[in-house]
Amino acid sequence: MNCKKYRACLMGLVVFALVCGLFLYMKHEKDGETPVDGMLVKNSELCGNEREA
Repeated sequence: MNCKKYRACLMGLVVFALVCGLFLYMKHEKDGETPVDGMLVKNSELCGNEREA
């Protein structure tokens, strides 16, 4: 193989890797969404008192 074929193969592999990465990112992006309205957090009495003791 000459230099042009190697370059074409490498560019093809790079493009393929980018497309696969983009596909995986878009597929799993919904799993990591943050809540729009916020997150419900319970208040704990021990939260502030542990440091004082």
